[in-house]
Amino acid sequence: MSRIAESLYWIGRYVERAEDTARITDVNYHHTLGMGAHPEDEVRRSGQWEALLRIVGDEQRFRNSYDVVSEDTVPPYLTFDVSNPNSIISCVALAREQAGTMRHEIASEMWEALNRFHLRLQRQRDRAPTAFGVDNAHLFYRSVVEFSHLFQGVTDSTMPREEGWYFLQAGKFLERAEKTARALDVKFHLLVADTVTTVPVNGPRFAAAAREIAFEDVPGDPHQWLAVLRSLSAYEAYHKLYRSAVRPRSVIEMLILSPVFPRSIRFAIGEVEAALGSIATYRAYEPGYVGDVITRQPVIRATEEAERAVGRMRSQLAYGLVDEIFDAGLHTYLLELQRSCYRIGEHVQGQYFAPKILRPEEFIA
Repeated sequence: MSRIAESLYWIGRYVERAEDTARITDVNYHHTLGMGAHPEDEVRRSGQWEALLRIVGDEQRFRNSYDVVSEDTVPPYLTFDVSNPNSIISCVALAREQAGTMRHEIASEMWEALNRFHLRLQRQRDRAPTAFGVDNAHLFYRSVVEFSHLFQGVTDSTMPREEGWYFLQAGKFLERAEKTARALDVKFHLLVADTVTTVPVNGPRFAAAAREIAFEDVPGDPHQWLAVLRSLSAYEAYHKLYRSAVRPRSVIEMLILSPVFPRSIRFAIGEVEAALGSIATYRAYEPGYVGDVITRQPVIRATEEAERAVGRMRSQLAYGLVDEIFDAGLHTYLLELQRSCYRIGEHVQGQYFAPKILRPEEFIA
């Protein structure tokens, strides 16, 4: 049962990771296309891609394979490079691999959705291993998001609400919380890169300079923040909740602290807490027998580290204020949220599954 639970947990994470990588790559791709063709614009464009690589934690591995940082190298690396375990094609392949080991435990529709999209990615990689045109790139990344939505719909419609379901939900929403934090951090870095013009975006002083910038001093170009909302399918929800023009402060508040928007960090962590709580309740009763009838006997247990860590994080978000985020510094706050997600994942791995040996690139610096 532990092996099946772990497979479902990682399927949830891998599918969500593929979707989120598609989202942030698409946003950055279109952001850089809006720049000019002057030499200084090329420097800025390269800096934007370097910032994205640094945020997703793949800069060193990228440099082992590529000499130039540009829109011709970074999107293919994040999309089709099988040497990158976090690329879209790798995430879908890993999710398919996990599903293949337990095909008898999941609905055939779940397997078919994963297998079909995996084969489509293989064909797409063979046809266009390098950069694609603007329109094709956007359509492709949208297809990744749509595949994720299709897969979630299939799982919602076919999986029994038992322990395995809750592990899949825990993996999906933990990945979502971390990636929403990363997506916001990417956008903040891109805007800071336009503000900190005297410090190279890939230099050691950039992070320090970014921490010293007040949020109010970062450009509030509504088109930039509109792109953030659209990348997270949050545009309509924003206008329904705020009924106002797009304001950076409100965008940050909604995507971090909203209790009702499904892609906010607070909402996602609440779902992780609910899933782990259901797993704990499920495991609080051991199977037994009364005559020939199977029963489940209650077991007294202490609160585990995973539940404690996610409960602490959920409370911080539930009772936090947007002013406290800005007082701490947006980048610092988002980085700590990412680290909290990593710690929760570490506790889940150690508590429910065999310890997983992490690669160096899986650590958040």
